[in-house]
Amino acid sequence: MSNMDFEQEILKMKTDLARKTDEVNRLKSIFLSNISHEIRTPMNVIVGFSNLLANPDYKQDQRNFFIEEINKNSRELLRIIDNIIYTAKFESEDVSPEMKICDVNSLIDEIKLQVDNFINDYNFDQIKIRVIKKPDKSKIEIFTDPDKLKVAILNLMENAIKYTIKGTVDLGYSVKDGKVIFYIKDTGEGIERKNLDKVREKFYQLESNTRSRRGLGVGLSVSDKLIRLLGGKLSLTSTLGKGSSFYFTLPLLVEKSV
Repeated sequence: MSNMDFEQEILKMKTDLARKTDEVNRLKSIFLSNISHEIRTPMNVIVGFSNLLANPDYKQDQRNFFIEEINKNSRELLRIIDNIIYTAKFESEDVSPEMKICDVNSLIDEIKLQVDNFINDYNFDQIKIRVIKKPDKSKIEIFTDPDKLKVAILNLMENAIKYTIKGTVDLGYSVKDGKVIFYIKDTGEGIERKNLDKVREKFYQLESNTRSRRGLGVGLSVSDKLIRLLGGKLSLTSTLGKGSSFYFTLPLLVEKSV
């Protein structure tokens, strides 16, 4: 390689690095702006309705509505804070798993309850959640960090729900060759091929014209990193206009009937 070619290659590398740095800075600015909005929105609701509860003039059915709104927005705030904390911890490389034996059916049931709350909170009543799992008499156990696994799956489920106007979102697993294959499938908008890798990046959010989206743009990135931390690898297939499917595999500890 001649000196001129070498200098041109170096210049190209510097230009590419500068472009990527500018893009990261732009996305960080959007992220910080989103944090302010996403935190203030539920906080304003919580504070506002809490103040109204102190007014004795409201009837019980009105007070029940205030309490429901406080609980709904408290759950949303906790989801936001969890993702902010995990994002910060991954930046500082301060995340380690707390491994223990985990019953997969019980974990799926817990996630389903939280997903039902999410569906009810935002009136996604045209979406049907389907759970596919082994019968409860089958004991399926893995050695993992159940709390981090739950966060990873919940982020994937909430993302699938947000991008599905009408149809189904499946949460399930299968067992094959000593491994548990988890999957989340939706019949939503799908993702263009050129964006399949981008959706895992921090702060990246897909454009959508069908429903107002909420979120920080870090949920899939957090899920991807948590799954890697637990020894899995997140895979994605998608067809624009037909839906998306996320898969990841974790080692099976035991499968037996009880």
